[in-house]
Amino acid sequence: MLDDPDSFHEANTAQLLGYAALTGVADGWLPASWLGTGAELLAAAGRRVDHHGRVTGVSGAPDFARPGTSPEAQAFHLLGHAALGRARAAVSPAG
Repeated sequence: MLDDPDSFHEANTAQLLGYAALTGVADGWLPASWLGTGAELLAAAGRRVDHHGRVTGVSGAPDFARPGTSPEAQAFHLLGHAALGRARAAVSPAG
């Protein structure tokens, strides 16, 4: 899907790569400079959240064969935001 020019632009890849970058910053295995990249990837997916709060433009449930929405996309979005909070706290700890 990622290298097929005929496929739709799927947002879960951005969400999961953002989560990975932000988790890396939070857990210390990536430098703090990755915070911006992770936040930008998460924001790209966030621009696809509709007025109902659903992440759109992802592989849609139940068969993931076409664009739509899915519980998995919602979970990825929540995980990404949790990682963003953790990464921000790691970079700027209260103190």
